Amino acid sequence: MRMLLFSNEPLYRIIRHLLLFASMVLLFSWVTFSRSGGSGGFLKDFLMVFQNALFFFGYAYLTAYLLIPVFLVRRKILVFMVVFMALGCGLSVLKFAVSDFLFYGSIAPENHGAFAGLTAARILINTKDMTFIVAVFAIAKYAKDHCMLKSNIQELEEKRLRAEIKLLDHQLDPHIIFNNFNSLYSISIYQRERLRSTLEKMKTIFQYLFCESKLEKVPLAREIDMIENYIGLEKLRYGERLRVTFTSEGNFQNLRIAPLILYAFVENCFVHGAGNDPGKTWISIGLSVKDSNLVFHAANSFSGSAMKLAEPDNKTQNDFNIRRLELQYPLKHMLRINKKPHEYRVELQLKL
Repeated sequence: MRMLLFSNEPLYRIIRHLLLFASMVLLFSWVTFSRSGGSGGFLKDFLMVFQNALFFFGYAYLTAYLLIPVFLVRRKILVFMVVFMALGCGLSVLKFAVSDFLFYGSIAPENHGAFAGLTAARILINTKDMTFIVAVFAIAKYAKDHCMLKSNIQELEEKRLRAEIKLLDHQLDPHIIFNNFNSLYSISIYQRERLRSTLEKMKTIFQYLFCESKLEKVPLAREIDMIENYIGLEKLRYGERLRVTFTSEGNFQNLRIAPLILYAFVENCFVHGAGNDPGKTWISIGLSVKDSNLVFHAANSFSGSAMKLAEPDNKTQNDFNIRRLELQYPLKHMLRINKKPHEYRVELQLKL
């Protein structure tokens, strides 16, 4: 049904216009037959209405597809009115010449024979009557066009958002890979005995990154596994100079989340916190779920000089994360970023 009403394919357009024409002809044939008392038979009334409908619909098509686009859309209102009336009068004269007044004699018997000849009044009255079909046709056409335009705009907006999300994901992938290989490089030099466990964690992370993260949504439990593996990897890298706490509470079953939404904030803690502070540092990460509401926080310590050095990159990354939230969770999230003395904290509430 939607294809029939809105599709611009030639077949559907032809069927749609034929149905409109047929329904109007049948409607007015029934009205004519009823008002004339059925004296001339329905077929005679039908043929007469059909003949007149050709002029009525011709007026409607010429107005909708020629006059409105050429004059009215271009704000040539006065010219449109003049041409519209002239066209209507011209078609009325032609219609009277062809139909020989049968239409008015059938619809309004009291007026039959009241006109001695083809007068200006008759032409104007007929033109006025034809505008009814023009109005019905124009309303139907432009209502359909408005719906199609609205639908196309919505479709284009959805495509644009999907393209932007993909672009953001593609920007995120190299960032994650680069940081993880930094960790691997550091461990391979200074803690070679931990290289095996590091590679196992990286394997899990990359599997998530290259396979599951391309999905629109993933199980929340898998996102948490990704975070835990990443934390484990970074703890191996930084050793005792970094104290990390991670907590998760609630029932994660049957809940899904956009991949890497939480991970990006976790990664920030390590890259822009411990990664830029050579002293002893701490990171606190936690999340809790109640029903479908998720509350998440990620906080890290920083030294003044380290934070000043990392601030431009950190701001860029936060803008990146914020944009992903806006695209994937519009009106379903609340994000707060607080910078305190020696502490950087992100708090996120998310409706899954």
